[in-house]
Amino acid sequence: MNKVHVKNFESAPLNREDVTKMLKERLPDYSLEQPFYNDPDLFRIDMEEIFAKEWLFAGLTCEIPKKGNFITLDIGDNPVTIVRGNNGEVNAFHNVCRHRGSKICLKHRGKTAKLVCPYHQWTYELDGSLIYAGSEMGEDFDKKKFPMKKIHCRTAGGYIFISLADNPPPIDEFLDDLSHYLEPYDLENAKVAVESVMMEKANWKLVIENNRECYHCEGSHPELLGSLQAWDDTEDPMVTPDFLAQVAEKQAHWDECEVPHLHKSAYNNRNRIVRMPLKEGVHAMTMTGEVACKKLMGRISSPDMARCGSCTCQIHGIMGKVIT
Repeated sequence: MNKVHVKNFESAPLNREDVTKMLKERLPDYSLEQPFYNDPDLFRIDMEEIFAKEWLFAGLTCEIPKKGNFITLDIGDNPVTIVRGNNGEVNAFHNVCRHRGSKICLKHRGKTAKLVCPYHQWTYELDGSLIYAGSEMGEDFDKKKFPMKKIHCRTAGGYIFISLADNPPPIDEFLDDLSHYLEPYDLENAKVAVESVMMEKANWKLVIENNRECYHCEGSHPELLGSLQAWDDTEDPMVTPDFLAQVAEKQAHWDECEVPHLHKSAYNNRNRIVRMPLKEGVHAMTMTGEVACKKLMGRISSPDMARCGSCTCQIHGIMGKVIT
């Protein structure tokens, strides 16, 4: 076990300096120390330093296709609503009324002409501006000073990203790449056919660690390897000559179809996009390997477009949503 400085939990809570020291002293390529997965103070720091500052994938634009469509989600203790505006723009707000702090949108998804607080009926336009606050606020009350609190929101390739930070990190390079790689699928005009929710009783890092490698798949998810290889990079030490030959063949086909496929990364590999073939003879990530829907997305002309993986997606299934 890697020896690092860890506070006695009974004496004082972990703070940012403790976490920084633990990260600096950890052995590269080894698991993080136990507190990173089960200490409540460290989890709070995670939420403040990562989830409250980074860009987060929040949904798909096709989930809010028309003016007034909205979806809601919670980022830790921060309720968020994302709504399609009057001019087709996608806006994100803290889902909190400026009057008494009540939630405004109470459903997971819906459609509304205005954003109305159910408590005292303060009413906001779809751009977040306050348009009604009731006569009890007095004639001198200035509605312009109390719009809904906006959240940074960007869209690309049919994806919606939000950041709770005042000054979020750069994302333009990644969004440009994402738009380019997802253009063939026309996700903006897709529809959500089925949505399932899976609650994982684990620290978020365990979920991400398992998502980023498939070396455990043979033992834990053998059905997944009916369609996928256990790697998604030609530089992986596990790749075989047959796989490299298959990649070359598929890349020639993708070039003919003008479908982008070259490995792209941004911001020191924090974000990456790569298109890798499914197993030979497999057309989709289904139990049988056969296509689940004969209707292809966007301008895709063949089911053999394989998978386009990024830091947030698999084209055949996104955040538990099945898109058609």
